[in-house]
Amino acid sequence: MRAHLTIPLQSFTVDVAFFSDDDPFATETYTVRATTWFTAQLQALELSVGSAYDNVRIPGLRRAATVRSV
Repeated sequence: MRAHLTIPLQSFTVDVAFFSDDDPFATETYTVRATTWFTAQLQALELSVGSAYDNVRIPGLRRAATVRSV
């Protein structure tokens, strides 16, 4: 029998900023449960793909994520 290691999930608040080239135009906040801040950042960036601000018609579209613990 093997012992199972369980890593507790933490709640993180992640702000995803949307930019057109270097100009910020929107921010959305996501609350995710993850094991690390890095995983929380990745989850929020994946969720932001479904945002109304993620639009291919926006020139130079890019995103940046800032993670906060809850």
